[in-house]
Amino acid sequence: MIRVPDMLAQMNEWEKSGERVPFSIEFVTCDLKQGTGGEKIKLDQAVLVGSSKSKSEQRNPNHFENYTRNIRAKDGDYIMKLHVLLITRFNGMSIIL
Repeated sequence: MIRVPDMLAQMNEWEKSGERVPFSIEFVTCDLKQGTGGEKIKLDQAVLVGSSKSKSEQRNPNHFENYTRNIRAKDGDYIMKLHVLLITRFNGMSIIL
């Protein structure tokens, strides 16, 4: 088992090469605005997208306040936004609050 803060710290790690450290993740989708969700998603090699250091001129998604993160498959280009509390497994470990 892994605690949420420890999981978030591992998601945010960098390799010496400057690439994000990949992780496996399972989560459930949910979009309250669209009234959709409930789909289980599993990615064997995912990476966190973006950085807390980013000072983008675009709309600020407030990931930390909203408890969301953007991820993508390591070799993919499709970015998925997920709510941290909807993650069920991280690197094969169950999540505990």
